[in-house]
Amino acid sequence: MTIWRMSDSRSKFGVAICNFRDETPHRLKLDIGDTVHIVQESDDWYHGFLIRDRSEVGVFPKSFVHVKEATIDMAGSNEMITPVEPQIVHELTTVLREWHGIWKQLYVNKSRKDFDKIKDMMLELISWRRKILSRKLTNDELKVLQQEITSRIDAGNDLLKLDMTVRDDQCNILNPESTSVIEVYRCHVNAAERIRRQTSAVISEEISKQVSLPLTFNLFVMLRNFVCKIGEDADILMNLFDAKEGKFISENYLVKWSKEGVPKDIEMLNNFRVVFTDLGTKDRMREKVCLVFQIIRIGVMDSKDADNKKQTQGIRRPFGVAAMEISDYIQGNKECNEDQQYFIPFQQCGEKEFMENVIKKVITAKDINHKGQGIWVSLKILPGDLKQVQEDFPHIVGANTPIARKMGFPEVIMPVEGDVRNDIYVTLMHGEFTKGPAKTADKNVEVTMIVCNRQGGVLQNVISYGCGDSMMSEYKSMVYYHEDKPKWFEFVKVAISTDEEFKGLHLKFLFKHRSSSEAKDKSEKPFAMSFVNLMNENGTTLEDLSHELLVYKIESKKHDDSPAYLDLPSTRLDLDHRQANDKSRQSIQAGCYTLSSRDSFHITSFVCSTKLTHNVDLLGLLKWHEVLNDTESLKRHLWHVMKEEGEEIVKFLQDLLDSLFNILMQNTNSESCDNLVFDALVYIIALISDRKYSQFRPVLDAYIESTFSFAMAYNKLMVILKDYVDNANEKTIRNDSLLRAMKSLEYIFKFIIRSRVLFAMINEGRGKQQFEITLKNLLQSINTMMLYVTDHTLLIQGAALKYMSATITDIMTVFDPVELSHILVQFINNVPKDRLTRQKMKCIDDIIHTELFKLPECRLVLLAPILEHTQLLMENKEEMEDCVTVLSDIMHILWTPSPGTHEADISVIEKVILRTVIQSVIGMDRSSKQANRRLQQFFGHQPPQNICYKNINGNCVAVMMSILRQMSENHYQGYIMSFPTTFDLLDFLMEILMVFRDLVSRNVYPSNWLEMIMLQNSIILRALRFFANTIHDKFSSPFEQQLWNNFFHCTISFLIQDPLQLENCLPSKRHKIISRYKDMRRETGFEIRAMWFKLGQNKMQFIPEMVGPILEMTLIPESELRKATIPIFFDMMQCEFTQPIPRSKSLQGNFNQVENEMITQLDALVEGGRGDEQYMELVYDILKQLCSGHSTMRDKGLEFVETIRKLLQRLLEYRLIIQDEIKEHRMSCIVNLLAFYHAINRKEMYIRYLHKLCDLHLDCDNFTEAAYTLMLYAKLLQWSGESLPPMLQNDKYQDSLTHRELKEKLYYDIINYFEQGKMWEKGIELCKELARMYEEELIDYPNLSLILKKQADLYDSVMKEMRPEPEYFRVGYYGLGFPSFLQNKMFIYRGKEYERLADFNARMQNLFPNADLMKTLDPPGEDIRESPKQFLQINAVSPVMELKPRFVDKHISEQILKYYRVNEVEKFTYSRRSEESSSDVTKMWLERTNLITEYPLPGIVGWYPVTSIETVAVSPLESAIETIESTNKKLSSAIEQHRHDSEQRVDPLGMLLNGVVDPAVNGGISKYKVFYNEEYVLQSGGEKDRVLVEKLRELTVQQIVLLRDALYIHRRKAPESLKPFHTHMEQRFAEMCSIIEREYGIKVADRGFHSATLRRNQSLPICNNNRLSGASLGSPVADKKRMLKQKRANYAIPSTPITKGGTTQRSQSVWVKADKVSSPSPGKTSLQSRVGNMIKRASQVADQLTTDLSHRNSLESPIELNEQRRTSKGKPQFYTPLSEQPEAESDLTTRRPPRPETERRGSRPPSNQFRPDQLLSTSSLSLSSANTLTDTSDTDMSSDDPPPLPDKQGADYSNSSVDSTPVMRRTSVTPGSHKNKPVPPLPLDTDDDDIPPPVPEKPSLPH
Repeated sequence: MTIWRMSDSRSKFGVAICNFRDETPHRLKLDIGDTVHIVQESDDWYHGFLIRDRSEVGVFPKSFVHVKEATIDMAGSNEMITPVEPQIVHELTTVLREWHGIWKQLYVNKSRKDFDKIKDMMLELISWRRKILSRKLTNDELKVLQQEITSRIDAGNDLLKLDMTVRDDQCNILNPESTSVIEVYRCHVNAAERIRRQTSAVISEEISKQVSLPLTFNLFVMLRNFVCKIGEDADILMNLFDAKEGKFISENYLVKWSKEGVPKDIEMLNNFRVVFTDLGTKDRMREKVCLVFQIIRIGVMDSKDADNKKQTQGIRRPFGVAAMEISDYIQGNKECNEDQQYFIPFQQCGEKEFMENVIKKVITAKDINHKGQGIWVSLKILPGDLKQVQEDFPHIVGANTPIARKMGFPEVIMPVEGDVRNDIYVTLMHGEFTKGPAKTADKNVEVTMIVCNRQGGVLQNVISYGCGDSMMSEYKSMVYYHEDKPKWFEFVKVAISTDEEFKGLHLKFLFKHRSSSEAKDKSEKPFAMSFVNLMNENGTTLEDLSHELLVYKIESKKHDDSPAYLDLPSTRLDLDHRQANDKSRQSIQAGCYTLSSRDSFHITSFVCSTKLTHNVDLLGLLKWHEVLNDTESLKRHLWHVMKEEGEEIVKFLQDLLDSLFNILMQNTNSESCDNLVFDALVYIIALISDRKYSQFRPVLDAYIESTFSFAMAYNKLMVILKDYVDNANEKTIRNDSLLRAMKSLEYIFKFIIRSRVLFAMINEGRGKQQFEITLKNLLQSINTMMLYVTDHTLLIQGAALKYMSATITDIMTVFDPVELSHILVQFINNVPKDRLTRQKMKCIDDIIHTELFKLPECRLVLLAPILEHTQLLMENKEEMEDCVTVLSDIMHILWTPSPGTHEADISVIEKVILRTVIQSVIGMDRSSKQANRRLQQFFGHQPPQNICYKNINGNCVAVMMSILRQMSENHYQGYIMSFPTTFDLLDFLMEILMVFRDLVSRNVYPSNWLEMIMLQNSIILRALRFFANTIHDKFSSPFEQQLWNNFFHCTISFLIQDPLQLENCLPSKRHKIISRYKDMRRETGFEIRAMWFKLGQNKMQFIPEMVGPILEMTLIPESELRKATIPIFFDMMQCEFTQPIPRSKSLQGNFNQVENEMITQLDALVEGGRGDEQYMELVYDILKQLCSGHSTMRDKGLEFVETIRKLLQRLLEYRLIIQDEIKEHRMSCIVNLLAFYHAINRKEMYIRYLHKLCDLHLDCDNFTEAAYTLMLYAKLLQWSGESLPPMLQNDKYQDSLTHRELKEKLYYDIINYFEQGKMWEKGIELCKELARMYEEELIDYPNLSLILKKQADLYDSVMKEMRPEPEYFRVGYYGLGFPSFLQNKMFIYRGKEYERLADFNARMQNLFPNADLMKTLDPPGEDIRESPKQFLQINAVSPVMELKPRFVDKHISEQILKYYRVNEVEKFTYSRRSEESSSDVTKMWLERTNLITEYPLPGIVGWYPVTSIETVAVSPLESAIETIESTNKKLSSAIEQHRHDSEQRVDPLGMLLNGVVDPAVNGGISKYKVFYNEEYVLQSGGEKDRVLVEKLRELTVQQIVLLRDALYIHRRKAPESLKPFHTHMEQRFAEMCSIIEREYGIKVADRGFHSATLRRNQSLPICNNNRLSGASLGSPVADKKRMLKQKRANYAIPSTPITKGGTTQRSQSVWVKADKVSSPSPGKTSLQSRVGNMIKRASQVADQLTTDLSHRNSLESPIELNEQRRTSKGKPQFYTPLSEQPEAESDLTTRRPPRPETERRGSRPPSNQFRPDQLLSTSSLSLSSANTLTDTSDTDMSSDDPPPLPDKQGADYSNSSVDSTPVMRRTSVTPGSHKNKPVPPLPLDTDDDDIPPPVPEKPSLPH
């Protein structure tokens, strides 16, 4: 026995690792990846349920799941389980599950683009999830990856229209429970903007890249290898080069390479790293930046002599260049990383090439023939400053990684402690040196650069290449062989310590000739020298220019190291200046140095120093003590400093501030100097506030905190500032200074406060009171300044408002916070009304964010005035955005998860501002143009659609929600009690309920802001609970109906809002909502229920108005909610039922209002998607139980409950079908609803669905059915001027106010539809009714004229236009797989125009693609009927016509009668063989089925259910008669067509004839040869068969006559190409006649083709046989003379034989008046003579049958369909004796008009016509007809007549049936309306000598 035990907490969560499929009961099916909640376990099995669907419960093997550790939280009684894993992994898992289902749906919906996008995103997320779970990422890498993941998730959710995920700054999902409403709202706004930026296509890709690139970046380069054969040691100099400007932009990085081809430091192989730092936006904008490698060979002069030891060693010679353009990488156009390697080809220098020229050549070259020589490097762009790079990329940039600095400061100067730069970059450009008079070759010039002091001493280790090597004391340049004009283009860095005395330092350049021979080289001395001072005479540094230095020859004998040259000019500029002042033109020399005027040397210098400056004024201030007493110089320096650029100032920030404060404190001579110092200080502070130098704010802060030491400065600063402020209203030059001072207010007060603190520290707090007074006076002066209203103070006041709040934190340290709060309140209050309103609100907002506002005692002072200012503006609709921002910041600051912390503050807020906020929400303009304008200013472009004006409104709503959330129960009660009158409280409650209802109905937040919406809903629900108690307590007596009504509507709107409908959510979303907020619908429903039952006697005031809203609430698919709220309906019914009737003691006794309203609302709500089967059963059960227990209301209640159940059943069916594209199903459902509403007499609903049905028909071009539908509407109206009641009105006919007007318009529409549907006869009926009204009632002749013209047109259409005759089909729907209104039912369908059985069959299979087509017509068994599958049984049926009474005894045109054969019919028939196996024709019995539909067709739909089925048997002989009759009808119809239409094609006639005279299938007439034999009659032994055989022989004779006439027409019209074919048919016809005479015993009168019959037919009026059902065309008054004549002739045409089972076959007969002929005596009448008499009374057949009758076939056997008429007992009688047929004078026309060639292959497609998938294989189906006989005038037969047949009494074989009864005649088209019709009497023959009229002449043949 298996023992189950509860699973422990560690094994509650499992993931399926394999599919599990087991059909055994109680097994849980699993797919890979499914998550399961494990409840119990045994040894090998788990028991649990799927987390995504808790209803899927079962057991599953343990081996199929992987158990993961999880945490369990309880949400009510449910366990909420969450796996233990990193939050980002859990989110990834959830997201992937959600996306997977939607992704598959995208494929189904063919959204290929989105499908591919989501697929790529999912693959990325899966890869990232795998990375995280591998636990191989560092924290920094994980942080970066997490940002990338969340960004991708947000983008995917936005693409899939899923809910937005809100995150905090760490990318973790925000928890709304511990976050303020304001913060939740702002996170949504930020997330929306972030997603918009990610997905927006407005900003181009290029711009977006520029925006995303950092301001400061670095280039990391790794030199991996250098492949080149040098043979000597080399230096590799790496740097960045601007190709356009032709200059280096960074320091060099030096790598020393050995002659062995490897680094000298072998450990650095493949690992030389350098970071080029301080790069910025300007560097990105450079057109072409290259990474350049200069290779300098160090060895002998000529590399060929490398092995010669006598050669001079250590000479630096140019060897080559390698360069790579990196512009795309630093501009962000290309990606690079440290693992990717790049090859840079190497170009060697030529014999006489300068390095500068080679660099330019390599940079411009498109291709370099490098022969495999080059440099391998890796690159990476590192964003941020150097400190940030070292933190973010420690694996790349270490503490020892060389840093190559930019030649200059970065764009954003980052103050770095200890980073003191004092660098001078010197570039050796070029020189020109003349060779001596004894020299024949140019010198090999080498430049040696050293740094010397004024004594001539050389500074040690101050020169370097840049980085990567140690400092050196001298630099030696490259040597160009025999070149007296060398171009070095080499630059070095001179880094001098700040401790060194800079004055007198100079650069000294020695020029020396280098000899190839080491012996000679040793004796070489410098032949010349140049120098340049690093500091000018005025103390400034060497300018950043190109300098032409003078070259002084050195006399080697006198050469020493003395600095005698320092008195000589160093540059050409100095020389020119000296010569301009000294006219003597003396030679310039000193000691061994003599100026060489022909030689020159050029350098460029660039100073990058934080200690050296080119600025004289700045230098003057730094040396303030030298100019302290020189007031004018001091003022000049101060003025000029305030005009300097910021870069020089920030370099000397601390020194400059010290100088200014020293001047301020030690200057006693001039007050103006103090003001200038103050102004200079303000200028520097303003400079630091600039964005470019904002990074120096920490430096300034550090200076104030650590370095600033002027303890007495505060007095002077406050005095000067107060003086400026006091004089603000005077229009002086000081106003500009005051404006700048206000902008620098924060740091001015920082200096004041720090100075005071220092003073207090030194003097033990002395002077505190005086300081506070002074400070207070200063602040009050500022407050007083705010009162001014002059224009020139406007900017100053604005600056004070903007920057005042920044001083608060510092002032608080030395001043009482509460008193400061009062001063700030006065500061705000002093701002004049309507002046600087927006700036005032910004100032208030800034004050809120200070530490002062966080102190409760200060907040007590500040909060109320702030709220009052805000309230005033909001009430005036001014600066709404700023007011809402202030309030939102206040609520955000006051938020705390623990209640009660800010009780007093919330009380102030609710009393002062809550009502104003609510009214502002009410007055929100959700399409505010002003709001959009403000947002446009904020964003700088058109605001995003998802932000737009809604953000302003959303913020306001968030403020209201935040206030309500932070109000405790005491706050609510206190607020309610604060209203002075009940009316004020009522007004508030009405307002708040209106706001709540509007918010849930038209949410101000986007639908994907799930967290914000759900948080809002939870707050609203909590508030509604409080307000519900208030409403009940305060407004029950006296009762406020409107307030209660608003409460119910508000709460129900809340309950039915879309965000709360959890069943529409994905499982993960539903899980999250329930775990956090529970199901708020249930709680709301219980509150509504409680409030309803608290109404007491006032409930009737809400009936029936509240029926609809409460019904909508109960339709929510939550079972507990439904069970709790459905009883409210019973309570409503009971209230109305027991309501007393006014002025009467009796009770109402009904609940009509509830019933009517519930039916009306149910119809609308269920159609809109509400409700389900469970609801139907629940309503039925609950209300039935409640009604059953009520004594007086029981019967009516149960009846009502049953009505509701039926209505819901039909509505649910309709809703299910209406989603389908199959309009026929929708029509069926509408018909069911029509019947229901008609039965319960709900006219307004009845009319509503009539119009729906009509519109559906019009969509499908079913004009006939649309007309019949509108007829039902018209029948509800009268021909009267009575006003239309509301229930009969319709929006389509809004201008119709009376019955007559509406009915008239309906009639015109109906006539139009009938005309389009070619139902002209029905249109004529309506025209007659309209004409009668116009003529007799309205006397409206104009309209009468119009309607009569329309009627005439319709008559013309009847007689002249062709219309196709529809086919009818029987369809059986078997099985439970069909909709309930079709299950196991049988219908008759009216086919579309030209729709055959195959077409209809295909249409039905397209409607039901899953249905199986039954192969037999046998009734299905119970296994099929109860099967869950679908089975279709389809076959064609023939309509049975019932003749209109007005057509009886009339000569009716075939064109008229053909309409009634296929329209207004409700009886149908089809036949099939009883036994398939029998080959004996005498045993081929048929089974005929007769069907009756519920209503005649056509009707309001194209199909009706079958209500009656009857099956009878048809004998083989009767079948033979029907077959020949059918052939005769075809022949007769074809003859008539050719007679009426001479243009008729002859081909179809030829095919028809050939099929009769030369039958290829079924043997033709020879098939029935056995019936012509007398032996058959003798064997059958029945009088009935004898009559039928006689009938068969007569039909055969008739066929011969018709064949002869048809052949005659064919011969006359056949073209030459068909003559052989015609000859063949004549031969076959002759053979056929011979066989008939010889073998059948029938004498053929005329075998020629001069047909008297045809001639007579062309002259006689024709009356056609028609399908009749119980209707004869014979006159009830018999002509006795004719009857007697017929009796003497002993001949009568037999009627249709009675079938097996007592049912007769149908016949179509039209009577023609008999001609008078002489007849032989009775008993001797020959067959020929009887045929002659028959021909005289013959009629022509009108039914046109198609050549291929396969569309009338059954599934089993040939179906013979014949019309029938019923006897009084309901048994069909099919034939009327010819003697009873009346005359007819109409011409014969085609039964079906010929179809155009384009339509012969397929019928016109109906509304849902598709290509047939398979065709129904059926056998032939023929339609019976009456006899078609022609007259023959041959008189040569009497001599050869065969012996006469014996006399027959009562030739009407229909009377031979034992059970024969009088025939029923149809008198009305109404179903079921039948009455008995007597058999017409036989005509009396009183004149035996009647002579036939003369035969008319044969008309001429048409040409």
